[in-house]
Amino acid sequence: MENSIQIQGMIEIPAKLKWNNSANILCNYMKKLEYLEMILKNKAIIPRYVIEPLLYLKIEGLHKIAFPMTCFCDIPLSKVGGHMSHYGRYGIALDKQAIISKFRVQPIHYMNPDSPLVNDFRRAFSDYYNTGKKVHPEDKVLLNYLMSAIMYMKPISGIEKIAGEEKPYIFQDECEWRYIPTENFPQDLKLMLAENTATENAKNYYSKALLSHEETWIKFDWEDIRYIIVPDEVALKRIIEIIMELPLGDSQKYFLISRIEVSMRFVEDLI
Repeated sequence: MENSIQIQGMIEIPAKLKWNNSANILCNYMKKLEYLEMILKNKAIIPRYVIEPLLYLKIEGLHKIAFPMTCFCDIPLSKVGGHMSHYGRYGIALDKQAIISKFRVQPIHYMNPDSPLVNDFRRAFSDYYNTGKKVHPEDKVLLNYLMSAIMYMKPISGIEKIAGEEKPYIFQDECEWRYIPTENFPQDLKLMLAENTATENAKNYYSKALLSHEETWIKFDWEDIRYIIVPDEVALKRIIEIIMELPLGDSQKYFLISRIEVSMRFVEDLI
């Protein structure tokens, strides 16, 4: 099909197709300029291990896990002010269709802990986790699915630490997509840490280890960038300096500079 994008497992999507109620970008927000600088210098986003509480699933003996991910939000810029106040006013926004196709990112599932779906998942997962049940070859497909599914789950709402204080929070408002580097994952690392091994020290140790495993990175093309987001005019000047120092031709540097947006401006103008 001419002027279309082939997404694995899906029909061809016309290249100019636009999402009506969500964004046409997926944005990774951060709190520090140095994180954005690292992304531009590496031409890649490096996943980090994140600890995910699992109390809402009510699986006996399993209260948290940690695994590597990169999170994106699917929120139009006209509505992103609240999200940035929590996650940071620096960001890189990539074309949604491009990274769906290239990196198999996935919107997460927001779960109602009392739903039949969660009840069934809890029983199936607990059958292996708590009973020490021997995994037969015919069970591996189901077990792999359960382990994969739990990494793409989050409760609809819960408690989140905001400005150092724990408060009720609606996670579904984040419209989160995740990249989890499960394919060709390094044999010397653990994809998932559970319960007592899911500690801050372990999270930081394994996150640092990913710096030397480029096969886990999101290696985007410059053309995939829709916006480079900075909070104010001071940061704007600095990010231009960073771009001008990159080992690129002038046309590529000017292209990246053209993608810069100051969040203070569009939040004030669009909200």
